[in-house]
Amino acid sequence: MTEDLRKLGQDLITISGRVVRWVPHQGFNLSLAATRTLAKLYDLGPTSISDLAISERSSQPTISNHVQRLETLGLVARKHSDTDARVWLITVTDRGLQELTAMRDQIGANIAPLLAELSESDRQAIRDGLDAIRRLLNGGS
Repeated sequence: MTEDLRKLGQDLITISGRVVRWVPHQGFNLSLAATRTLAKLYDLGPTSISDLAISERSSQPTISNHVQRLETLGLVARKHSDTDARVWLITVTDRGLQELTAMRDQIGANIAPLLAELSESDRQAIRDGLDAIRRLLNGGS
């Protein structure tokens, strides 16, 4: 059983990554890396560069570059921590949330024709699998 779960985990991660790269990129205003960073900031709330780097399994200089580009576009803002004035926290702006929503909508629009090629039972199987993953991410079954 452990081997089956390991293989299931490998397949989940591998296929998830392939799906992201497979979706047509027409209409994207941001790179996938920038969108991922914006989405992570939205999920985490106000976050320091160092905590974001750890969360993204990336270096601080790489994350700093992403944040600087997003800040230049007005999609994120920096503010001082209420508990430590030496720490800057990065937050998603209203414009950033609008852009994230637009990117997610565009991704959905780009993949819809491909999903339409599947049978209804296959689409339902994907919905069921996504529900299971959401439960897992929310900490329970």
